[in-house]
Amino acid sequence: MPSTTEFAQLTPAGIERIKQTGHARFDLRNRELTKAAAGMEGQAMGPIIGGPDQPMITLELLGPNRTETVETNTIGFVSTGSAGAPYDEIVFFRPFDTAQQANDELREGITRWGFNAGKIELWEQNSRGESDYQQVVSSGIGPSGLVVTVEAYLKRGKPLLRYMVHLEPHLYAPQALEDIRTTGITTYTG
Repeated sequence: MPSTTEFAQLTPAGIERIKQTGHARFDLRNRELTKAAAGMEGQAMGPIIGGPDQPMITLELLGPNRTETVETNTIGFVSTGSAGAPYDEIVFFRPFDTAQQANDELREGITRWGFNAGKIELWEQNSRGESDYQQVVSSGIGPSGLVVTVEAYLKRGKPLLRYMVHLEPHLYAPQALEDIRTTGITTYTG
């Protein structure tokens, strides 16, 4: 992985650089990613980088309190507002070979992302069968200072975790953060 202090751009040239280097770094210290900062000013939609059969990318998220680094094969940028509005979420996926590997990562997420332990246990119980299953597992706020939700999918015995790094300002209101910490869900609408 290259060591860099440069932030990734989502322009075609920036995406090509991410693919070539296998590294993407985003500044979320203010809990936002503007389209201008990502080279996407005036664009309503965000790109998807990678895919299920693509090489892993090191995703570095500089949060308000600390940096989180993850390996992912797919990164997406969600925008529900106007072309001038910042991105609402950064989404990334983590595939696993076994349910145990996914469960271990979810358990680590209790500390890393602030996930609710009871919600993780519920996923473990509900996903024990042979059938396909999916669940919004938990939301949390961890030491990075970022609100993150994880969804888990089990299809033909292969688990996939979908993480959403939330950048909507209302989720960082004091009451919303308290609700996320105590319930593991993001229901606050400010």
